[in-house]
Amino acid sequence: MTYAAKAYSDSAAQTAVSSADSRELIILVYEKIFEHLRAGKIEIREGKYGINFFTKATDLINLGLLASLDYQKGGDISKNLKIIYEWSLKMINEARINKSEDQVQAVIEVLMPLYEGWVAISPKKNIR
Repeated sequence: MTYAAKAYSDSAAQTAVSSADSRELIILVYEKIFEHLRAGKIEIREGKYGINFFTKATDLINLGLLASLDYQKGGDISKNLKIIYEWSLKMINEARINKSEDQVQAVIEVLMPLYEGWVAISPKKNIR
């Protein structure tokens, strides 16, 4: 990617974040998680550990998804999401250690319906 393309991409991402409501931000977090997990799977396939990609995915889960849970308003839903997110973190770590694409795919498959639910309730239905 050229410098100009990278700068445009970064600018477009910043613009999307600054104009998004909380639901759209959660959707963006999920999309970045999926992007990093898929890139990590490619590195595993190449015999690498995917450390950078898996670190970014786990940071997004910790700082984006887990940190956004509101246990007062969300009740049992928040508690259940916490369990899913913590399981995802554990599976990503094990996948990296075991170099297991299947474990990474399992995380994607568990998180995908949650992402799709956020897309369904988003004010902008045209999100990726």
